[in-house]
Order: sequence, then C-alpha cells, then structure tokens
Amino acid sequence: MPWGTGFVSSFGFTFLSRKALGQAEQMMFGGKAGVRDEVGFLIVHQRYSDHFFPGTSVLHTRLRYALFIPWLYQSLRAGRPVPKDFAQAFTDLEHELTGRLKFAEGVGGEKDGVIGGEVYPRAISQPPAYVYWTALAKWGLIGTRPDGRPWSRPDMAKLLASSSKRAIHDDDGKPFEAVAWPISGLVDAPAEWEDWGNWDDRYNEAGNGKLNLDLSPREQRYIAGKLRAVRSPSDPGEPSLLARLVGKSLDGADHCWDAAIVSLAGNEAPMLKRAGQAAALSAIGRAIYAALVETVKENRDKRPQPDRHRSALKDTVGQWGKQASRLDMNLFLDEIGHLPPPVEAVLKDTFAWVRAGGKEPMPLLDVYARAEVSRKDDRARLAANQFGVDRRMEWQGEHHGQADPLHYRWGNVKRLLRDLEGVA
Repeated sequence: MPWGTGFVSSFGFTFLSRKALGQAEQMMFGGKAGVRDEVGFLIVHQRYSDHFFPGTSVLHTRLRYALFIPWLYQSLRAGRPVPKDFAQAFTDLEHELTGRLKFAEGVGGEKDGVIGGEVYPRAISQPPAYVYWTALAKWGLIGTRPDGRPWSRPDMAKLLASSSKRAIHDDDGKPFEAVAWPISGLVDAPAEWEDWGNWDDRYNEAGNGKLNLDLSPREQRYIAGKLRAVRSPSDPGEPSLLARLVGKSLDGADHCWDAAIVSLAGNEAPMLKRAGQAAALSAIGRAIYAALVETVKENRDKRPQPDRHRSALKDTVGQWGKQASRLDMNLFLDEIGHLPPPVEAVLKDTFAWVRAGGKEPMPLLDVYARAEVSRKDDRARLAANQFGVDRRMEWQGEHHGQADPLHYRWGNVKRLLRDLEGVA
C-alpha cells in the first residue's frame, strides 16, 4: 500500500468556546512537550486529563484565580453598570487585576503565575475568565442553569444586564425568566479587593490595594471543599482523582501515574496505570515520527541528516518500552472512547511494533503518514507528494524537541494543589 495515502480585541469581552480552549491547549501542549501533535496523541492526553483532573487546563497557574473571576462578577453585580457597559467594565477590571497582581520592585505582587503578567500593560487573548471558565463550572463555583446546563459567559453577561426593562434572551434565544444568581455561598473577598480604579497609574507608587496569589486559610478551606466534591466522570458516586489529591504533598511525584499517586487513586488506580502505559507508548510514537521524518528526508529527498532522532528512538524505546508493552490495548480503547481510525491505527501498530521488539521505524511509515495527512493535510511532513517534500525541507531536526510521554497536565495540577497542601 503506498505511503502517505482571531485576533482578540484588547478591551472587548470575548466569549470563547470549549473548542477554542482545546485548541489553545493543543498549542500549549506542543510547546511544553517539545513537539506538535502530529499524529493524534493529544486526543489521548485530553481525554485522560479531563477524566482524572476535571476542569483543569495547561493554561492554569494558581488556584486563587478560581476566586478572582467570581469576585469580579460579584463586584460588577453590586455596581450594576448599564448593560451596554458590561463588556467593557468586565474587561477593564480583569485587565486591572493583572496590574494589581504583577510584581513591582519595592511594592509587591507576584513574580510568577500572573496570567498576562509578562506582557502587561498590553492586553492578552487568553485572559483569566477564558482560562478558568470550565473550572468554575466543573468545580461548582458557578451553578448551573435551570435546565441543568452550565452557564455560558454571554448568559452571565445578560444576567448582569437583566435589570434593564428590555427583554433579555439566552444563547438559545429564549427569554430569561426569574432565575437565581448562579454564584452563591462564595467566600468573601479580602478587604482590599474593591480598591479598583486607575490602578495602571498607581501600581508602581504604593502597595495599597496590591493583590497576591496566595490563598488565605479561609479561602483554602473553601476551595478544598469545592475540589473534594468533584466527582469521577465515569462514576459520580466516587470522587475524582483531583478530589482525592487535595491536601496531599505531591512534589515527589514526577508523573501522575507514579506509585505514590496510584496508591491514592482508589478504584481508578487500574485506569491511571493504563494512562501511564499509554503515555509511555506516546513517547515512543513521537520518537518514531521524528525518526521517520529524518529517514525520509535523507533517503528519499537526498538530504543528508545527522542521526539525531534515529539514535534518540533507541533511547526512548529503552526508557519507555517495557512500560508501554504492558498496556492492555482493548481496555485502553474501551475507556478512551472513539478515536479517528487513522489515530487508532497508529496506536495499535506502534504497540505491536514495541511488543515485537521493533528497532527500525520504516515499517510504520504508511500508518504514520496516513494519520498525519488526515490531521494536517498539505502540512504533513510524511506526505508522499510535493507538499511533503516542501515541509521536510523546512524541518530542522535540531529544533524538533525530544520525545516525552504525555503529561496529563500533571505539572499544572501539582502547582494548583500546592496551594492546598496540608489543608484539613
């Protein structure tokens, strides 16, 4: 068989979908992992991540943001700006929040973890509400609509505007009836919270009103209670792995499938072990992909290449092969759900290659090329056409990162939960 067969306004309150957030995660995932998602391993990453750590994102930094966003809504609700000003008012407060958090020498603030802090006062396309919205719903900080669906940010805006005499309609075009405000029982904001206004002009001058990302003991208890109530997506009668890890010390675990974490996973321990085995398989798959591009560029395009990725493949198999070979492929496919056929084929063939003690990657060229073409079309490097030749000409092996296993957002989860370490 032949092989290879929005720029966001600076001060407009932009409502972005879960799909957009997933695309942002894909970009961030590629940056953190050192390679892009060439053949579909990110699907596995996202599904296991969402199962074990509901509401989390690779864009998350610190837990206090999960309070900042509801507090911003509460501040706007108390101020009751006229409806046409809501978008501008929210964006202004959110932007000002970055200024209040950003470190200033001799004044205070945070040197790390401030969303948008590196480019402030320039606005960013992925502000805190965008980054944490799914978490607010999954963690119960914003309640559900009367029909049980989560509130969207556009509908939250309309709720705030509902004091207007004109009719307000939801995303489906239906008029709002009297509904309870979806934020209730929220822990109180600190006394300095309402010190808004002209912060851009004064945040370098005095520390009054400066904010930080550390949770107070009362805030810790509140957030811990919310996270401990997050249920397993497959068994609502059981806590999620995220809930089980609240209050625990996690710094010694390099991966979420390490033995110390598996011991805390309860009835999800077998799935977590499989996730680790699938992560190991993905590391080998990524190494195979790079070795294939390097080989094809040298042999078919007649462009001599260093043996960088072909040598690295041997090391990757040596490091992760034993763990990957333990994967029960049938159970894995059952719990991960439907996959695009070319992606499923890559996973199955890579697994078979590992189990057979494979050393040369070229027998896998066809299946990897089909998967890449199915996802990237004329941007696929393994395509057997001129587009593939052109993409390989652009490819520089020394800039293609090492093949790491899927991380399932573990670094972000550890950082978030570090804010709750030791909480009762």
